[in-house]
Amino acid sequence: MKPQTFSKFILILTTLLILGGSSFAGKTIKDTAATIREAIQHQVKHPGYIKVQDNLCCADVLFTVTTEGKLLVKRIISSNEELSDYIKDQLAQIKFTKLESPLNQYYRIKLSFRLI
Repeated sequence: MKPQTFSKFILILTTLLILGGSSFAGKTIKDTAATIREAIQHQVKHPGYIKVQDNLCCADVLFTVTTEGKLLVKRIISSNEELSDYIKDQLAQIKFTKLESPLNQYYRIKLSFRLI
């Protein structure tokens, strides 16, 4: 192989590896976020004992997943203190055993509770 042809071949191969790796990383992030969202939806249900003002209560939750697979709540913004404590307790019970990266990244989710 000529030196120029070999250099072009290496450049194309490197470009393909970078593009393939970045598309794989994007898929992994989406898969991880979907897995986390499903686990939260399964774990956190409407707390029947909490009074909901105006039939609706919301909480904005900022959290991260540790390398041990636990959800670590960084911040909860809610007008209902009791609801914040309930959400924090429920999220502490979630543990992931087989979670793809990225770990130790911040996630934000808005939870709404409505009485029908």
